[in-house]
Amino acid sequence: MLTYNAILQSGETEDEAIEYARGMVWSECDLTENNVTYSQYIDTVYDVEVYYNYAADYYFFIPTC
Repeated sequence: MLTYNAILQSGETEDEAIEYARGMVWSECDLTENNVTYSQYIDTVYDVEVYYNYAADYYFFIPTC
């Protein structure tokens, strides 16, 4: 699965992760192949899905297209 290199570490809330996704210029971020486990879908903002990794306690982002 391709994910953006940008993540939000622990201490952030779901709302902050969604706001981060709204304000980020995703075309300037690199994509990396990752094996994503222990994750929970939060929301889709524009063409980016927001997920929370509950094992490692961070938010990550995936392109929808």
